[in-house]
Formats: sequence, structure tokens, C-alpha cells
Amino acid sequence: MDTMQLSTLLYNFGKFFGIIGFACLSFLIFSGDTARFWDRFFGLDKIIKFQRKFSLVVAFFILFHPIFFILSTKSISNYLIPDFSVLPLALGIVAGYLFIIVMISSSIYKRVSYTIWQYIHILIYLLFFFALYHASNWGSDSSNIYLKTLYATSLILIVVGATYRTQYKIRKRFSGKFFVKNIQRETEDTFILTIEPEKKLNFKAGQFCFLRLNKNELYARHPFTISSSPDEYNLQFAIKDTGRFTKTASELKNTEEILIDGPFGKFIKQDKKKDLVFIAGGVGITPFMSMIRDCLKHEGTQNVTLIYCSKTEDNIIFKNELDSIHKNWFKKIYILSQNKKLPVADYIENGYITKTIIEKYVENIDEALYYICGPELMKENTKRILKDLKINKKNILVEDFFW
Repeated sequence: MDTMQLSTLLYNFGKFFGIIGFACLSFLIFSGDTARFWDRFFGLDKIIKFQRKFSLVVAFFILFHPIFFILSTKSISNYLIPDFSVLPLALGIVAGYLFIIVMISSSIYKRVSYTIWQYIHILIYLLFFFALYHASNWGSDSSNIYLKTLYATSLILIVVGATYRTQYKIRKRFSGKFFVKNIQRETEDTFILTIEPEKKLNFKAGQFCFLRLNKNELYARHPFTISSSPDEYNLQFAIKDTGRFTKTASELKNTEEILIDGPFGKFIKQDKKKDLVFIAGGVGITPFMSMIRDCLKHEGTQNVTLIYCSKTEDNIIFKNELDSIHKNWFKKIYILSQNKKLPVADYIENGYITKTIIEKYVENIDEALYYICGPELMKENTKRILKDLKINKKNILVEDFFW
């Protein structure tokens, strides 16, 4: 391959990467603005994880778009220093720098104030329109009918996404405020935060909310699963002490306002007839507590088996309440990994969850629905056990920790 052919090949790669990068960027912005709408279909946790991974794909195409042109033309300044006498090219270069700023800001969002983050989000729209102007007015293929269709479709998606995001924020602003009602220590490293809303929040057992604190320069929102029943007026969250955010949350005073966004998530009861097997680890008990409380309010024909993995009995969250449940449809098993004495009850096992334990306590193994929530190692181990038991994948639901 001679130099001319290589230069042409690199140039074509640059054009291709630019087109794909623009299309992916448009989809990334649209999916971010409408994530709360798609939550009902996929779950916001999975959408956020997808966006984080997909943003790397977008970065790959956008950053290599000018690199291929530089390699093709052997000119660096033309593609790195904007010349505003050639506006379409200049705005394309500026769009590239804006993209880098947004990516860096997204990676350190926990240290960026909410107000600043809102301005950064405006930069995303500016980035898109600069990129759109660049793509539709620069290059030999800018008049291509298929590309024009792509640009028009992208513009429509961005307008729809921005409109949805704006109306969601307006609606949320008038949906009522939330205030701290009580904080109670549950275990040595876990506390129960009870929130009183101005208006009752409708949610499904197992869903989560984002909590935000406007104090101590704690800017990031954090997701916590609701542990109260959907029938209860107040919201309850079981929170484990893990850092500065949770420490500040544990020190909140009664009547202090707390910002809540939600509910979100698809980790909910998917069937009203099948037996339910809840496999929890540590603070992963929270969605199951909401589901169990919901079952107590609306008793049906479903059997519920709770397998709760904890270090010791003292670390079991909601132990008193769980021990007080005496229903034919409810069965609990505590698995204690650091218990140094012989079990004193027939519902206590020492060690870790195993295939033998599931076979011992779960009836109708093949027909039950399995819900898993807890530390990553526990979740992976449990999924392997269920795979060995040849449980159908569609009968296994796993709650992802994504923050």
C-alpha cells in the first residue's frame, strides 16, 4: 500500500468514526434524558450501568475521529486549534474539547456541586449542537441524504429528551418535600432513616430512591432501597455506615429536609403465584423487608423463604421484626459466617450459602422465583449454585449495586 492509499484509508476511517461517534453521542444524550421513562421497562440501575459502559464506546469513536485525520494529513494544528474563519471545523474542534470536559466531570461527579452539574449538563446540549453544525456543514459527505436523515433524527431525539427531562423536573418540584422524622440505630453499623413526605410516595416493594443531602459539601446523590411497605405513609431506609455521606445522614436532625428522587427499579415481585425465595446478604435485606411487609399487608397464596446471610446474629438487620413473623407462608433461615457457637435454632446455619442449604430449605426448587441482593461475592456464588441446580435464568433476579 503506497502513501496515497494509506492516507485515503485513514481519512475514510476518520469520516466513519465521526459519523458513528455522532450517532452514539446522540443516543447517549437521549437515553440519559429519558432514563426515568425507560426505568419502568429496564430498571434505572441497569440503564445507568449501560450508559457508563456505552460512554466509553462514544469516547473511543469521538477521540479517534480527529486522530485519523491528523494521521492522514500529517497536520496537527488544523484539527486541534480552532480557526473560527472556518466555523464548521472550528465548532467541531470545540465540541471535542467540550466532550472531554463532560467526560472528566462525569468521572468526578461526586465532588461536583449539584448546581455546577446542572451547568455541565447544559454543556452537553451545547456540545451536541456544535457537533451537529460541524457534521452537517463540513466534509464531502455533508449533503448525503442518508446523513441528513441521521442528523434530523438525532435533533428530534435530543429535543424530545430535553423536553421530557424538563417536564420531569418541573413535575418533581411540585410533588412535595421530604423531611427527617426519625433515625434509629439498628445494628452496630446500620441505622434506620425514617422520612415523612408532604405527599405519599407511590412505589412498589423492592424499589429504590436517590437521596441527596444539601450540607457538608455532599453533592452526590446516593441510591437506597426503600424498606417500608408501599402501604405505609412514611418512607424507611436501612443504611449501612460506609463513608462520609452515610455518616452525615446518620447525624441528620428531625424535620431537616432531604431531597428524594424516585422510586426506580425493576427488582420487584414479578409473579403473584410462584413461591418466592429471597437470598439476602447484609444490608441487601432492604428490598426483601419491603416485600415481606407488603406480603403481610396483602396475604396471598405465595410461600416466601428468606435466606439471610450475615456475619453474626448481632449483624442481622430487622432481626426482631423477622423473628416476630409467624405465618404459614413465611420461612426464614439465617446463615452466619462468623458464628463461633453451635446453632441454637433450627433456622440457623453456620458458614456460607451452599447448594445443600438451598436443597434443604427450599420447596419446589424448580418452580420458585429467586431474588438475590447483597455483596458481589455472595451474589456471584449464589448464581453459580443456582446454575448448578439447573434453575432457569428467567427465574433468577439479581439486584445490582451500581454506585
